[in-house]
Amino acid sequence: MVLIDMCFNLGLSRLKKFKTTLAAIETGDFVTASREMLNSRRAKQVGTRAERLSEKMKSHIFPENLFQS
Repeated sequence: MVLIDMCFNLGLSRLKKFKTTLAAIETGDFVTASREMLNSRRAKQVGTRAERLSEKMKSHIFPENLFQS
C-alpha cells in the first residue's frame, strides 16, 4: 500500500529515484526503507503524510488515519 500511495502521488519515474528505499524493500529491511523515505525532499514537502507512510512501512500496520490530511 505504501508504494502504491507513493507511486500515485509521485508517478513511477519519480518513485524509481528512491533507490535506497527500494533496495531496502527488496532485501526485506523495512526499517531502513522507512528511514530512507523520510530522507527526501518529498518528505519535507508533504510533512506528516510522509511520516505516516514511513510508520506503515516500518511496522507493517495500516493505520486508520493514514489518508487524513
